[in-house]
Amino acid sequence: MLTEVTQFVHWVRRRSPTARTWRDYQYDLNLFVSTVGDIPIETVTYRHIDQFVQVQTDKGFQASTINRRLAAVTSLYNYLIIEHPTLTCPVVPYRHVLKSRERQPRPLAPEVVEAFFNTIKDTRDKTMFLLMLCCGLRIAEVADIRLGDLVFDPNGSRLLVRGKGLKERTAYLAPQVEAAIQRYLLERPLATSDHLFLSYKLSGLSTTAIHKRLMRYRDAAEVTLTAHQLRHTFANQLVEAGVPVLTIQKLLGHKWLMTTQGYVAANDKQVQEAFYTAINRLGVWQ
Repeated sequence: MLTEVTQFVHWVRRRSPTARTWRDYQYDLNLFVSTVGDIPIETVTYRHIDQFVQVQTDKGFQASTINRRLAAVTSLYNYLIIEHPTLTCPVVPYRHVLKSRERQPRPLAPEVVEAFFNTIKDTRDKTMFLLMLCCGLRIAEVADIRLGDLVFDPNGSRLLVRGKGLKERTAYLAPQVEAAIQRYLLERPLATSDHLFLSYKLSGLSTTAIHKRLMRYRDAAEVTLTAHQLRHTFANQLVEAGVPVLTIQKLLGHKWLMTTQGYVAANDKQVQEAFYTAINRLGVWQ
């Protein structure tokens, strides 16, 4: 099976060489092979999928993680079926796909954000996390920024962002973010790499490196937060400011409007006002 996995991963990498999708597929599929064994691809049955799901569940992985790994297996078979029509995907959705709890976005409290940023003295690092908080960028999007993506303009500076699936969008730079980038550019060492944010080796930072720095500052500030919560906080601020949901969708780079509407649902002032009005009229709290 490893031969087919390698073939599939190489195909995904050729399609999107700069995206990290192929790495995710490689990791998940190698994990699958290590569980069920390097057996012929056509001999894998739903029983092997049962085994894989059980092992993953016993290890404490969340349903969303297990479902993502099952999706990788399904993608592998969909790729192979084109050349081998008699091949059948062993993943049975109603049997194997787990129900995951739908969680509303959780923005950060102002005091948490303040404590986190107060611990960051490094100009590069503060700029990276400001881009997540004030522009809604994902870790991978921050890592992928190139010098040529920046456009400084008196009428509104902006940044070209390559999101999931290499889908491009524009992120507009708030004055404090633009100022932070300008300060960092004055300190940025000369390098052949065109990545905006450089490692000590003068190459682009990996998503893992950025995540480790976030955890270091988070622990130092004694707060709990994730990179995605910085993004959630950005979206929540846009909702509170009354920005139209379609505009928020474009700024966040969401493929589906339903994803963006989750932020609106989590911060529905109209529902909140209607609730308190009804409670006060009914006198339930008296």
